[in-house]
Amino acid sequence: MMMWLLALLYGLYLLGVGLLPQAVLAADYQALAALPALTSCSALGSQTLDGVADAPVSISAASVVSTPKGEFCKVEGNIAPSIGFEVDLPLKGWTQRYLQGGCGGLCGMTRVGISNAGRCGPALSGEFVVAGNDMGHKGSMMGPDQASFGADPQQRIDFAYRANHQTALVAKALIRAFYGQPARFAYFVGCSDGGREALMEAQRYPDDFDGVSAGAPAALFQLQNSLYHGWNVVANQRADGSNILLQSRLAILHRAVLAHCAEGSGVKDGLLQDPLSCKVDPAWAQCPATAGDSSQCLTAEEVAVARKLYDGPLDAAGRKLTMGGVLPGSELQWMVASSAHGKSMSNDIASLAISYLILPQVDLAMGNLQQLRFDDDSFRRLAQLAPLYNATNTNLQPFRQHGGKLILWHGLADTSVTPAVSLAYYQGVQQQLGAAATDSFMRLFLLPGVSHCGGGDGYDQVDVLSPLLAWAELQQAPAALLAGKLAHAAPDFMAGPPPADLPAAGKSAQGVPTLHVAPMASSPLARPWDEIKATRPVYPWPMIARYRGSGDVNDAVSYQPQRSALVLPLDFNSLASTLIGPDNQRNYQVVNGRLTAQP
Repeated sequence: MMMWLLALLYGLYLLGVGLLPQAVLAADYQALAALPALTSCSALGSQTLDGVADAPVSISAASVVSTPKGEFCKVEGNIAPSIGFEVDLPLKGWTQRYLQGGCGGLCGMTRVGISNAGRCGPALSGEFVVAGNDMGHKGSMMGPDQASFGADPQQRIDFAYRANHQTALVAKALIRAFYGQPARFAYFVGCSDGGREALMEAQRYPDDFDGVSAGAPAALFQLQNSLYHGWNVVANQRADGSNILLQSRLAILHRAVLAHCAEGSGVKDGLLQDPLSCKVDPAWAQCPATAGDSSQCLTAEEVAVARKLYDGPLDAAGRKLTMGGVLPGSELQWMVASSAHGKSMSNDIASLAISYLILPQVDLAMGNLQQLRFDDDSFRRLAQLAPLYNATNTNLQPFRQHGGKLILWHGLADTSVTPAVSLAYYQGVQQQLGAAATDSFMRLFLLPGVSHCGGGDGYDQVDVLSPLLAWAELQQAPAALLAGKLAHAAPDFMAGPPPADLPAAGKSAQGVPTLHVAPMASSPLARPWDEIKATRPVYPWPMIARYRGSGDVNDAVSYQPQRSALVLPLDFNSLASTLIGPDNQRNYQVVNGRLTAQP
């Protein structure tokens, strides 16, 4: 209660200085009664779940686990054929809310967790029932042992869209059995592939959740994991396969970009508030023709690579094949190798995805990116399964009619999933439903200087769950998000620059590079914000944060909204635009061992 009161007082303070007329920086939510369990955890483990999901459900274990905020009944099980799930239910103090978390990479691990909720009282206090699943297969976050599930067409369907929906059905049945009533509100929170999963739920199963937060969604799964990352590799290689632009050279380009592009905030902080408005020219960093020392400037060869990476995949006629490339200001996050013959993460992502998942049949030979062509034929071939994997259906009218609320957010320095995808999708929804209707249930927030799901030089500590609760439960639309910067940042795989070279990862028996990532800790509690040294507001696109001209530049109250200078709507002029539109998804089934779209 004290945490809630302090958050409310801080929100009222922000209201008083006029920062947010509809502020949701306080942890606002309905005052729902806290309920105890009506049966034992062991009895719940014996619960019959016949007919709950579309296939048999089995519970393998049910045990009481202790957390700093109380005890939970941890239920583990399987939805046939191979979806592993976990549901953690508080024995006391459940405030009638259910939260399901998405997973990143290619998943493969069953864990529960609440991300981007470091100021949300109910999430910090253990008041949610929390669930997660492995998306239908077992394996490390990245690597052939995990991506090889692509050889099983049913596991592809489970990963694409089935696993989360079936898990939601099972978790809700367990909630009814444990507490004697359904959850009052249900939420889904995810980033990266978890962001794709979040959008997939809103698009395919609009009645599953009342509030959805989709961070940095890999919505254009087919193209992002093939042409986009493949281009990052091929465009940076000489004919002999050696790399041209290396990690050690990126700071030179970054400094030149910051010197020529306006930050937009009115504060010289190295963060581009509106990077798309900057007409970037990597020649800013090019060495003079007479220069004998290139240690502080880029060679013409390096500049040519940088130009290609900003452009993104192009065909021979210069036409864009995806939504574009990396944005100005993201240079320190670029997925380029650190040595002439090293491998980058982009190489690993594209090689694995194309080999095992992108094409209708596994084709390990396609893991050799030197065979990748950037033309219409390749686009069509790589987009064949877009109706299966992509989360780009702009017809969110059913989700809106359900009363659902959607927060879409993306770091502007993200080079794993380009922010242009989220921008294009948001515009697509506006074009489908109208700007006013879209604004009534969906907001897009772009975080300057923030990398993939966190990290970078920007303000990457953001609580999206608190404003989502306020919107879904109190109809208070988020006028801004409060973003913080840690006093002592701690990089990890999902927050900060990716590892550039992967020599320790080795190769699979098929010669495909591998990347092994340690699983993240499983907990039904949100992790609270660490010490914050500065805060900024992030306004709904197309508004950006501008310094008021007075006050502490490190305090969010010193900023006000200003409209982006870009002319809207943006024209992405890309073949990928054909994959963003209404009702473009299909359900699939396995017929004679092969993926087949249902009629």
